Amino acid sequence: MISNIKIENIKNQNLPAVIIAAGEGFRLFNGNGGIPKPLTPIFGKTLLERSIHSCREAGIKKIYVVVGCFKQEMVSFIEQLDQELDISIQVVPNPHWRKGNGTSVSAVSAFIDSAFLLLMCDHLCDPSILTNLIDAQNGENTCVLAVDYRTNDIFDIDDATKVVLDNFDITAIGKDIVKYDAVDTGFFLCQPSIFDALKSAQQDGDGSLSGAIRKLTKLGRIRAVNIGNRFWFDIDTPACLSSAKRKLLSAISKPNEDGYIARVLNRPLSCKLSELFVQTPITPNMITVLSFLICCIGAYLFSFGDYKWTLYAGILVQLSSIVDGCDGEISRLKFQASRFGAWFDTILDRYADVAIAAGITFGYWQTHPQPAVLLGGVIALSGFIMSSYVRKEYELRFNHRLHNSILNRLNKRDVRLFTIFIGALFNQPFEAMICVGVLSHIGVGVNILNIYRKKEKYS
Repeated sequence: MISNIKIENIKNQNLPAVIIAAGEGFRLFNGNGGIPKPLTPIFGKTLLERSIHSCREAGIKKIYVVVGCFKQEMVSFIEQLDQELDISIQVVPNPHWRKGNGTSVSAVSAFIDSAFLLLMCDHLCDPSILTNLIDAQNGENTCVLAVDYRTNDIFDIDDATKVVLDNFDITAIGKDIVKYDAVDTGFFLCQPSIFDALKSAQQDGDGSLSGAIRKLTKLGRIRAVNIGNRFWFDIDTPACLSSAKRKLLSAISKPNEDGYIARVLNRPLSCKLSELFVQTPITPNMITVLSFLICCIGAYLFSFGDYKWTLYAGILVQLSSIVDGCDGEISRLKFQASRFGAWFDTILDRYADVAIAAGITFGYWQTHPQPAVLLGGVIALSGFIMSSYVRKEYELRFNHRLHNSILNRLNKRDVRLFTIFIGALFNQPFEAMICVGVLSHIGVGVNILNIYRKKEKYS
Protein backbone atom coordinates (compact mmCIF):
# COMPACT_ATOMS: atom_id res chain seq x y z
CA MET A 1 0.00 0.00 0.00
CA ILE A 2 1.41 3.38 -1.01
CA SER A 3 1.34 5.91 1.79
CA ASN A 4 -1.00 8.87 1.46
CA ILE A 5 0.65 11.21 3.96
CA LYS A 6 0.96 14.97 3.67
CA ILE A 7 4.48 16.33 3.87
CA GLU A 8 5.89 19.66 4.87
CA ASN A 9 6.71 21.99 1.98
CA ILE A 10 10.50 21.90 1.87
CA LYS A 11 10.98 23.89 -1.33
CA ASN A 12 13.59 26.07 0.25
CA GLN A 13 15.34 23.34 2.21
CA ASN A 14 18.36 21.45 0.92
CA LEU A 15 17.35 18.28 -0.87
CA PRO A 16 19.60 15.30 -1.44
CA ALA A 17 20.01 13.84 -4.92
CA VAL A 18 20.20 10.22 -6.04
CA ILE A 19 22.15 9.36 -9.19
CA ILE A 20 21.59 5.93 -10.68
CA ALA A 21 24.88 4.57 -12.06
CA ALA A 22 24.40 0.84 -11.54
CA GLY A 23 23.59 -0.54 -15.00
CA GLU A 24 25.83 -2.34 -17.43
CA GLY A 25 25.20 0.03 -20.37
CA PHE A 26 26.36 -2.66 -22.77
CA ARG A 27 25.28 -0.80 -25.94
CA LEU A 28 27.65 2.05 -25.17
CA PHE A 29 30.22 -0.13 -23.38
CA ASN A 30 30.83 -2.18 -26.54
CA GLY A 31 31.35 0.93 -28.62
CA ASN A 32 33.54 3.15 -26.45
CA GLY A 33 36.53 0.95 -25.73
CA GLY A 34 35.08 -0.92 -22.75
CA ILE A 35 34.83 2.12 -20.48
CA PRO A 36 32.04 1.82 -17.89
CA LYS A 37 29.15 3.94 -19.08
CA PRO A 38 29.13 6.40 -16.14
CA LEU A 39 32.86 7.04 -16.70
CA THR A 40 32.46 7.84 -20.40
CA PRO A 41 34.07 11.25 -21.00
CA ILE A 42 32.40 14.14 -22.80
CA PHE A 43 34.54 17.23 -23.30
CA GLY A 44 36.79 16.49 -20.34
CA LYS A 45 34.07 15.41 -17.87
CA THR A 46 32.60 11.94 -17.39
CA LEU A 47 28.84 11.37 -17.52
CA LEU A 48 28.84 10.85 -13.76
CA GLU A 49 30.78 14.06 -13.15
CA ARG A 50 28.34 16.00 -15.30
CA SER A 51 25.41 14.68 -13.27
CA ILE A 52 27.15 15.60 -10.02
CA HIS A 53 28.06 19.08 -11.26
CA SER A 54 24.49 19.64 -12.45
CA CYS A 55 23.27 18.80 -8.95
CA ARG A 56 25.86 21.08 -7.45
CA GLU A 57 24.77 24.01 -9.63
CA ALA A 58 21.18 23.36 -8.55
CA GLY A 59 22.25 23.85 -4.93
CA ILE A 60 22.43 20.19 -3.91
CA LYS A 61 24.90 19.42 -1.10
CA LYS A 62 24.36 15.69 -0.57
CA ILE A 63 24.46 13.07 -3.32
CA TYR A 64 23.91 9.32 -3.21
CA VAL A 65 25.39 7.42 -6.16
CA VAL A 66 23.94 3.94 -6.61
CA VAL A 67 26.44 1.49 -8.13
CA GLY A 68 26.12 -2.10 -9.29
CA CYS A 69 27.98 -3.21 -12.38
CA PHE A 70 31.66 -2.14 -12.40
CA LYS A 71 31.30 -1.46 -8.69
CA GLN A 72 35.03 -1.47 -7.95
CA GLU A 73 35.89 1.01 -10.73
CA MET A 74 32.98 3.22 -9.77
CA VAL A 75 33.85 3.33 -6.06
CA SER A 76 37.47 4.21 -6.79
CA PHE A 77 36.44 7.04 -9.11
CA ILE A 78 33.82 8.42 -6.72
CA GLU A 79 36.25 8.42 -3.79
CA GLN A 80 38.57 10.62 -5.83
CA LEU A 81 35.71 12.95 -6.78
CA ASP A 82 34.62 13.24 -3.17
CA GLN A 83 38.04 14.64 -2.29
CA GLU A 84 38.10 17.10 -5.19
CA LEU A 85 34.60 18.55 -4.99
CA ASP A 86 32.96 20.59 -2.27
CA ILE A 87 30.01 18.22 -2.01
CA SER A 88 29.18 15.09 -0.01
CA ILE A 89 29.01 11.94 -2.16
CA GLN A 90 27.95 8.62 -0.67
CA VAL A 91 28.14 5.34 -2.57
CA VAL A 92 25.16 3.00 -2.25
CA PRO A 93 25.72 -0.51 -3.65
CA ASN A 94 22.85 -2.34 -5.35
CA PRO A 95 23.51 -6.07 -5.64
CA HIS A 96 20.18 -6.50 -7.46
CA TRP A 97 20.90 -4.08 -10.31
CA ARG A 98 20.22 -6.73 -12.97
CA LYS A 99 16.54 -6.82 -11.94
CA GLY A 100 15.90 -3.26 -13.13
CA ASN A 101 16.68 0.36 -12.39
CA GLY A 102 13.84 0.49 -9.89
CA THR A 103 15.90 -1.67 -7.54
CA SER A 104 18.62 1.00 -7.58
CA VAL A 105 16.14 3.58 -6.33
CA SER A 106 14.96 1.15 -3.66
CA ALA A 107 18.56 0.78 -2.50
CA VAL A 108 18.56 4.32 -1.08
CA SER A 109 15.37 3.88 0.95
CA ALA A 110 17.41 3.20 4.10
CA PHE A 111 19.15 6.59 3.76
CA ILE A 112 16.33 8.91 2.69
CA ASP A 113 13.04 9.72 4.40
CA SER A 114 12.17 12.99 2.64
CA ALA A 115 11.95 14.45 -0.85
CA PHE A 116 14.94 13.95 -3.15
CA LEU A 117 16.03 14.54 -6.73
CA LEU A 118 16.49 11.47 -8.91
CA LEU A 119 18.78 11.42 -11.95
CA MET A 120 20.03 8.81 -14.40
CA CYS A 121 23.79 9.29 -14.80
CA ASP A 122 23.61 8.71 -18.56
CA HIS A 123 21.26 11.68 -19.02
CA LEU A 124 22.80 15.10 -19.60
CA CYS A 125 20.79 18.13 -18.55
CA ASP A 126 20.69 21.86 -18.08
CA PRO A 127 20.94 22.30 -14.28
CA SER A 128 17.94 24.64 -14.39
CA ILE A 129 15.78 21.56 -15.06
CA LEU A 130 16.67 20.38 -11.56
CA THR A 131 15.90 23.75 -9.98
CA ASN A 132 12.54 23.74 -11.76
CA LEU A 133 11.78 20.35 -10.26
CA ILE A 134 12.63 21.65 -6.80
CA ASP A 135 10.38 24.67 -7.36
CA ALA A 136 7.55 22.39 -8.53
CA GLN A 137 6.95 21.04 -5.02
CA ASN A 138 3.47 21.83 -3.76
CA GLY A 139 3.59 20.43 -0.23
CA GLU A 140 1.85 17.17 -1.17
CA ASN A 141 3.29 13.66 -1.24
CA THR A 142 3.37 13.85 -5.04
CA CYS A 143 6.32 13.00 -7.26
CA VAL A 144 7.22 15.22 -10.21
CA LEU A 145 8.72 14.13 -13.52
CA ALA A 146 10.41 16.53 -15.95
CA VAL A 147 8.99 15.89 -19.40
CA ASP A 148 9.82 17.11 -22.89
CA TYR A 149 7.02 17.98 -25.30
CA ARG A 150 9.48 18.24 -28.22
CA THR A 151 8.86 14.65 -29.25
CA ASN A 152 9.97 15.24 -32.84
CA ASP A 153 13.44 16.24 -31.64
CA ILE A 154 14.19 13.06 -29.65
CA PHE A 155 17.23 11.26 -31.06
CA ASP A 156 15.81 7.72 -30.69
CA ILE A 157 12.09 8.07 -30.11
CA ASP A 158 11.52 4.30 -30.33
CA ASP A 159 13.70 3.76 -27.27
CA ALA A 160 12.30 6.72 -25.35
CA THR A 161 9.85 6.36 -22.46
CA LYS A 162 6.64 8.06 -23.51
CA VAL A 163 4.19 9.87 -21.26
CA VAL A 164 0.45 10.49 -21.59
CA LEU A 165 -0.81 13.59 -19.80
CA ASP A 166 -4.07 15.01 -18.57
CA ASN A 167 -3.03 18.62 -18.14
CA PHE A 168 0.03 18.00 -15.94
CA ASP A 169 -1.19 14.75 -14.38
CA ILE A 170 0.56 11.68 -15.76
CA THR A 171 -1.96 9.01 -16.74
CA ALA A 172 0.30 6.53 -18.55
CA ILE A 173 4.01 5.91 -19.03
CA GLY A 174 5.99 3.35 -21.05
CA LYS A 175 8.11 2.75 -24.13
CA ASP A 176 5.40 1.05 -26.17
CA ILE A 177 2.74 3.76 -25.95
CA VAL A 178 1.57 4.73 -29.45
CA LYS A 179 -0.24 8.01 -28.74
CA TYR A 180 1.65 10.17 -26.26
CA ASP A 181 2.06 13.80 -25.29
CA ALA A 182 5.65 14.03 -24.08
CA VAL A 183 8.82 12.08 -23.30
CA ASP A 184 10.21 11.11 -19.91
CA THR A 185 13.57 12.89 -19.43
CA GLY A 186 14.66 10.74 -16.50
CA PHE A 187 14.77 13.62 -14.00
CA PHE A 188 12.44 13.36 -10.99
CA LEU A 189 11.56 15.10 -7.79
CA CYS A 190 10.61 12.10 -5.68
CA GLN A 191 8.72 11.84 -2.41
CA PRO A 192 8.92 8.91 0.04
CA SER A 193 5.83 7.45 -1.67
CA ILE A 194 8.13 6.28 -4.47
CA PHE A 195 9.56 3.56 -2.21
CA ASP A 196 6.14 2.03 -1.55
CA ALA A 197 5.42 2.15 -5.28
CA LEU A 198 8.72 0.44 -6.04
CA LYS A 199 8.03 -2.29 -3.52
CA SER A 200 4.56 -2.86 -4.94
CA ALA A 201 5.87 -3.04 -8.53
CA GLN A 202 8.66 -5.42 -7.57
CA GLN A 203 6.18 -7.71 -5.85
CA ASP A 204 4.38 -7.85 -9.18
CA GLY A 205 7.62 -8.87 -10.88
CA ASP A 206 8.46 -5.45 -12.37
CA GLY A 207 11.83 -4.11 -11.21
CA SER A 208 11.79 -1.03 -13.44
CA LEU A 209 11.33 2.54 -12.29
CA SER A 210 8.57 2.96 -14.87
CA GLY A 211 6.69 0.16 -13.14
CA ALA A 212 6.66 2.17 -9.93
CA ILE A 213 5.60 5.30 -11.79
CA ARG A 214 2.65 3.39 -13.23
CA LYS A 215 1.64 2.54 -9.69
CA LEU A 216 1.77 6.22 -8.78
CA THR A 217 -0.31 7.22 -11.81
CA LYS A 218 -3.19 5.07 -10.59
CA LEU A 219 -3.17 6.95 -7.29
CA GLY A 220 -2.70 10.37 -8.86
CA ARG A 221 0.68 10.72 -7.14
CA ILE A 222 2.79 11.71 -10.13
CA ARG A 223 2.63 14.85 -12.22
CA ALA A 224 4.76 16.48 -14.88
CA VAL A 225 6.69 19.70 -15.29
CA ASN A 226 7.59 20.93 -18.76
CA ILE A 227 11.30 21.55 -19.39
CA GLY A 228 10.53 23.95 -22.25
CA ASN A 229 13.49 24.54 -24.53
CA ARG A 230 16.11 23.39 -22.05
CA PHE A 231 18.81 20.95 -23.03
CA TRP A 232 18.86 17.28 -22.06
CA PHE A 233 20.05 14.08 -23.71
CA ASP A 234 19.80 10.36 -23.03
CA ILE A 235 23.00 8.55 -24.01
CA ASP A 236 22.65 4.83 -24.74
CA THR A 237 24.75 4.14 -27.85
CA PRO A 238 27.87 5.48 -29.59
CA ALA A 239 25.56 7.26 -32.05
CA CYS A 240 23.76 8.90 -29.13
CA LEU A 241 27.10 9.96 -27.68
CA SER A 242 28.17 11.66 -30.91
CA SER A 243 24.84 13.45 -31.20
CA ALA A 244 24.97 14.48 -27.54
CA LYS A 245 28.34 16.16 -28.08
CA ARG A 246 26.94 18.19 -30.96
CA LYS A 247 23.84 19.11 -28.98
CA LEU A 248 25.89 20.07 -25.93
CA LEU A 249 28.10 22.37 -27.98
CA SER A 250 24.99 23.98 -29.42
CA ALA A 251 23.43 24.31 -25.96
CA ILE A 252 26.34 26.32 -24.52
CA SER A 253 25.55 29.26 -26.78
CA LYS A 254 23.47 32.15 -25.42
CA PRO A 255 20.97 33.07 -28.17
CA ASN A 256 19.08 35.48 -25.91
CA GLU A 257 22.25 37.42 -25.12
CA ASP A 258 24.26 37.20 -28.33
CA GLY A 259 24.31 40.04 -30.83
CA TYR A 260 23.73 39.43 -34.51
CA ILE A 261 27.38 38.79 -35.36
CA ALA A 262 27.92 36.48 -32.39
CA ARG A 263 24.91 34.42 -33.35
CA VAL A 264 25.70 34.10 -37.07
CA LEU A 265 29.52 34.16 -37.20
CA ASN A 266 31.35 34.25 -33.87
CA ARG A 267 29.49 31.54 -31.97
CA PRO A 268 29.86 28.77 -34.60
CA LEU A 269 33.60 29.49 -34.78
CA SER A 270 34.12 29.89 -31.03
CA CYS A 271 32.36 26.58 -30.39
CA LYS A 272 34.86 24.88 -32.70
CA LEU A 273 37.71 26.47 -30.77
CA SER A 274 36.13 25.55 -27.44
CA GLU A 275 35.90 21.94 -28.58
CA LEU A 276 39.71 22.03 -28.80
CA PHE A 277 40.32 24.12 -25.66
CA VAL A 278 38.16 21.88 -23.49
CA GLN A 279 40.57 18.98 -24.00
CA THR A 280 43.42 21.04 -22.49
CA PRO A 281 44.14 22.41 -18.99
CA ILE A 282 43.35 25.93 -20.24
CA THR A 283 40.92 27.68 -17.90
CA PRO A 284 38.21 30.21 -18.82
CA ASN A 285 40.23 33.02 -17.20
CA MET A 286 43.26 32.12 -19.32
CA ILE A 287 41.09 32.44 -22.42
CA THR A 288 39.83 35.81 -21.18
CA VAL A 289 43.43 37.01 -20.92
CA LEU A 290 44.29 35.52 -24.34
CA SER A 291 41.40 37.38 -25.98
CA PHE A 292 42.49 40.61 -24.26
CA LEU A 293 46.10 40.26 -25.43
CA ILE A 294 45.04 39.58 -29.04
CA CYS A 295 42.87 42.69 -28.91
CA CYS A 296 45.70 44.79 -27.47
CA ILE A 297 48.07 43.68 -30.24
CA GLY A 298 45.45 44.67 -32.78
CA ALA A 299 44.99 48.04 -31.09
CA TYR A 300 48.75 48.63 -31.23
CA LEU A 301 48.85 47.83 -34.95
CA PHE A 302 46.03 50.32 -35.57
CA SER A 303 48.27 53.06 -34.19
CA PHE A 304 50.68 52.74 -37.17
CA GLY A 305 48.10 54.22 -39.51
CA ASP A 306 49.40 52.16 -42.45
CA TYR A 307 46.87 50.03 -44.41
CA LYS A 308 48.88 46.81 -44.12
CA TRP A 309 49.00 47.05 -40.33
CA THR A 310 45.42 48.32 -40.21
CA LEU A 311 44.29 45.19 -42.05
CA TYR A 312 46.19 42.94 -39.65
CA ALA A 313 44.76 44.93 -36.74
CA GLY A 314 41.20 44.46 -37.95
CA ILE A 315 41.71 40.71 -38.32
CA LEU A 316 43.15 40.46 -34.80
CA VAL A 317 40.31 42.49 -33.29
CA GLN A 318 37.73 40.22 -34.92
CA LEU A 319 39.71 37.15 -33.82
CA SER A 320 39.69 38.45 -30.24
CA SER A 321 35.93 38.84 -30.48
CA ILE A 322 35.59 35.19 -31.48
CA VAL A 323 37.98 33.96 -28.78
CA ASP A 324 36.13 36.12 -26.25
CA GLY A 325 33.16 33.78 -26.58
CA CYS A 326 35.25 30.74 -25.67
CA ASP A 327 35.76 31.62 -22.00
CA GLY A 328 32.04 31.41 -21.28
CA GLU A 329 31.67 28.27 -23.38
CA ILE A 330 34.53 26.53 -21.60
CA SER A 331 33.19 27.57 -18.21
CA ARG A 332 29.82 25.99 -19.05
CA LEU A 333 31.34 22.84 -20.58
CA LYS A 334 33.66 22.31 -17.61
CA PHE A 335 31.30 23.67 -14.92
CA GLN A 336 33.88 26.32 -14.07
CA ALA A 337 31.64 29.39 -14.20
CA SER A 338 32.28 31.89 -11.42
CA ARG A 339 31.29 35.43 -10.50
CA PHE A 340 34.93 36.44 -10.57
CA GLY A 341 35.33 35.10 -14.09
CA ALA A 342 32.32 37.04 -15.37
CA TRP A 343 33.50 40.21 -13.63
CA PHE A 344 37.09 39.75 -14.83
CA ASP A 345 35.90 39.28 -18.41
CA THR A 346 33.85 42.49 -18.24
CA ILE A 347 36.78 44.51 -16.87
CA LEU A 348 39.24 43.31 -19.53
CA ASP A 349 36.65 43.96 -22.26
CA ARG A 350 36.46 47.60 -21.20
CA TYR A 351 40.26 47.92 -21.14
CA ALA A 352 40.35 46.35 -24.61
CA ASP A 353 37.75 48.88 -25.82
CA VAL A 354 39.96 51.69 -24.52
CA ALA A 355 43.00 50.22 -26.29
CA ILE A 356 41.15 49.88 -29.60
CA ALA A 357 39.75 53.41 -29.50
CA ALA A 358 43.15 54.84 -28.55
CA GLY A 359 44.99 52.87 -31.26
CA ILE A 360 42.56 53.81 -34.03
CA THR A 361 42.41 57.45 -32.96
CA PHE A 362 46.20 57.80 -32.75
CA GLY A 363 46.68 56.09 -36.12
CA TYR A 364 44.18 58.41 -37.79
CA TRP A 365 45.53 61.47 -36.01
CA GLN A 366 48.96 60.91 -37.56
CA THR A 367 47.54 61.73 -41.00
CA HIS A 368 44.79 64.08 -39.77
CA PRO A 369 46.34 66.02 -36.83
CA GLN A 370 43.21 67.94 -35.88
CA PRO A 371 41.48 68.39 -32.51
CA ALA A 372 38.25 67.02 -34.03
CA VAL A 373 39.97 63.62 -34.41
CA LEU A 374 40.75 63.41 -30.70
CA LEU A 375 37.22 64.57 -29.89
CA GLY A 376 35.82 61.87 -32.17
CA GLY A 377 37.88 59.24 -30.38
CA VAL A 378 36.58 60.43 -27.01
CA ILE A 379 32.97 60.39 -28.26
CA ALA A 380 33.35 56.85 -29.63
CA LEU A 381 35.09 55.50 -26.54
CA SER A 382 32.59 57.06 -24.15
CA GLY A 383 29.79 55.51 -26.22
CA PHE A 384 31.34 52.06 -25.93
CA ILE A 385 31.80 52.35 -22.19
CA MET A 386 28.41 53.92 -21.49
CA SER A 387 26.59 51.31 -23.57
CA SER A 388 28.05 48.56 -21.39
CA TYR A 389 27.65 50.58 -18.18
CA VAL A 390 23.97 51.31 -18.79
CA ARG A 391 23.27 47.65 -19.48
CA LYS A 392 25.08 46.44 -16.37
CA GLU A 393 23.58 49.12 -14.13
CA TYR A 394 20.11 48.35 -15.39
CA GLU A 395 20.52 44.66 -14.54
CA LEU A 396 21.87 45.58 -11.10
CA ARG A 397 19.13 48.10 -10.25
CA PHE A 398 16.11 46.41 -11.79
CA ASN A 399 17.11 42.73 -11.51
CA HIS A 400 16.45 41.82 -15.13
CA ARG A 401 18.01 42.40 -18.52
CA LEU A 402 17.37 45.27 -20.89
CA HIS A 403 14.85 44.56 -23.62
CA ASN A 404 16.65 42.74 -26.44
CA SER A 405 15.58 45.25 -29.07
CA ILE A 406 17.19 45.62 -32.49
CA LEU A 407 19.02 48.74 -31.32
CA ASN A 408 20.36 47.03 -28.20
CA ARG A 409 21.54 44.07 -30.25
CA LEU A 410 23.30 46.42 -32.66
CA ASN A 411 25.09 48.01 -29.70
CA LYS A 412 26.56 44.77 -28.43
CA ARG A 413 30.32 44.33 -28.48
CA ASP A 414 30.35 41.64 -31.18
CA VAL A 415 28.67 43.99 -33.69
CA ARG A 416 30.94 46.87 -32.66
CA LEU A 417 34.17 44.93 -33.19
CA PHE A 418 32.94 43.41 -36.44
CA THR A 419 32.09 46.88 -37.75
CA ILE A 420 35.63 48.03 -36.92
CA PHE A 421 36.96 44.93 -38.68
CA ILE A 422 34.97 45.79 -41.81
CA GLY A 423 36.20 49.37 -41.54
CA ALA A 424 39.78 48.08 -41.38
CA LEU A 425 39.26 46.06 -44.57
CA PHE A 426 38.39 49.28 -46.39
CA ASN A 427 41.11 51.25 -44.57
CA GLN A 428 38.51 53.34 -42.73
CA PRO A 429 38.62 52.05 -39.14
CA PHE A 430 38.24 55.56 -37.68
CA GLU A 431 35.05 56.24 -39.62
CA ALA A 432 33.69 52.82 -38.62
CA MET A 433 34.55 53.49 -34.98
CA ILE A 434 32.78 56.85 -35.05
CA CYS A 435 29.66 55.25 -36.54
CA VAL A 436 29.34 52.58 -33.86
CA GLY A 437 30.30 55.10 -31.17
CA VAL A 438 27.48 57.46 -32.17
CA LEU A 439 25.10 54.49 -32.42
CA SER A 440 26.09 53.54 -28.86
CA HIS A 441 25.13 57.01 -27.59
CA ILE A 442 21.82 56.81 -29.45
CA GLY A 443 21.16 53.44 -27.83
CA VAL A 444 21.94 54.83 -24.39
CA GLY A 445 19.58 57.76 -24.98
CA VAL A 446 16.74 55.56 -26.20
CA ASN A 447 17.11 53.24 -23.19
CA ILE A 448 17.08 56.16 -20.75
CA LEU A 449 13.95 57.55 -22.42
CA ASN A 450 12.16 54.18 -22.38
CA ILE A 451 13.02 53.55 -18.74
CA TYR A 452 11.96 57.07 -17.77
CA ARG A 453 8.58 56.56 -19.41
CA LYS A 454 8.09 53.41 -17.33
CA LYS A 455 9.65 54.77 -14.15
CA GLU A 456 6.47 54.15 -12.14
CA LYS A 457 6.77 50.46 -12.98
CA TYR A 458 10.28 50.33 -11.50
CA SER A 459 9.77 52.58 -8.49
